[in-house]
Amino acid sequence: MIGEILSLFSGIGTFLLGMKLISKHLQSVAGGKVEKLFNKISNSKIMSVGVGVGSAAVLQSSSATTVILVSLVNSGIITLLQATCIIMGANIGTTFTALIISFNYLPIGELFAFLTFVGVMLVMTNKNERVVSLGWIVGSAGLMFIGLDIIKLSSQALSGFSSFSSLFNSLNSPFFLLLLGAAFTAVIQSSSALTGIVITFAHLGIMPVTGAFYLIMGGNIGSCATALLASIGGQVNAKRTALINLLFNVIGVVIFLPFVILFGSRVTTWLKDLSVSVIIAYFHIVFNSLTTVLLLPFTKKLTELSVILIGDEKRKNILVMEKKV
Repeated sequence: MIGEILSLFSGIGTFLLGMKLISKHLQSVAGGKVEKLFNKISNSKIMSVGVGVGSAAVLQSSSATTVILVSLVNSGIITLLQATCIIMGANIGTTFTALIISFNYLPIGELFAFLTFVGVMLVMTNKNERVVSLGWIVGSAGLMFIGLDIIKLSSQALSGFSSFSSLFNSLNSPFFLLLLGAAFTAVIQSSSALTGIVITFAHLGIMPVTGAFYLIMGGNIGSCATALLASIGGQVNAKRTALINLLFNVIGVVIFLPFVILFGSRVTTWLKDLSVSVIIAYFHIVFNSLTTVLLLPFTKKLTELSVILIGDEKRKNILVMEKKV
């Protein structure tokens, strides 16, 4: 059993390495453009949300987007209100990764893993920097799917141990699963890795689908840890930006948790014709999208709440509606 557990964490490490590499090279290609886009956005809430969706989808990380936002708000390039709308969009954009992960459980999953070879060939046979960057991106995407395959194979082996399966099937406390998801994501700093694991466990029957819902909601809260750490030592509005990200996800969980507890099992029964991986990926998308729709009219209130919770003794940067100079 120890060997299978080590293999599981090896898969997690491979997946995280792929995520880190793809994020790094996507930022090298599009990172500057993303920051310029942040710089040019208007005060339109819908446009700001769209920028957040696109940036998180491109950077493959809502945490990376939020960290950039923290630095931009810290330097006064964008306002706190604009950052709030972008954060909401970024939480939607990061769910695309969950949808991509669900593809690994389709018959074409092996083709995605083959991208590693394609990417390596592009890197080794070209001197053009753009092509090389593209090769790293493609190869890193394939590495993510190889990591998911390792997770899947090691989980299949672990499912043969009754003690392992009974452990996860016995974890039926929503609040414990929320805390577990938040803690695990905060430590590994990747909600996408958590999503990959819970999809695998639910797909193999190691844990119920509703348990995966709670872990994913907790993972959304845990993903805020990166931005909170990045805001340490920054200006007051940078800290407020990180706090808004946390508030958004906590409020979303508070809103959704009663409905998941009451109707989660019924929904999974209604959607029984869909694969478990797709149901979980769709839940992730619906959770973040509906939270954004519900909270978007209250963005100003959310920014004002962050100002109240994190005061500024010198009264600097307190006007959240101010435009950049």
